[in-house]
Amino acid sequence: MLHSTGQNQCPHCQEGSSPKSHQLTQAQVQLLEFADALDGPDLVKSLQLVHDMALYHSQYPIDEDEKSALHSAKLLWECIAAIAEGV
Repeated sequence: MLHSTGQNQCPHCQEGSSPKSHQLTQAQVQLLEFADALDGPDLVKSLQLVHDMALYHSQYPIDEDEKSALHSAKLLWECIAAIAEGV
């Protein structure tokens, strides 16, 4: 499956994974509390950009901790998107 920018989807971010099925970290919860609902779309785009840059535009191999962090970023932007849609 191609990403919105025409790239293949991240193999570590499973399609259909729900943000409700994973626990957010304390830092993620704090970010959501600080974020204004109107900033939601910008936060989503920013997290997607960081994710794509780290995964698709890096020349360096990604270790397990970095894969986990990228997946957490994906889960976070899904939560923010869901909150922004509900407003």
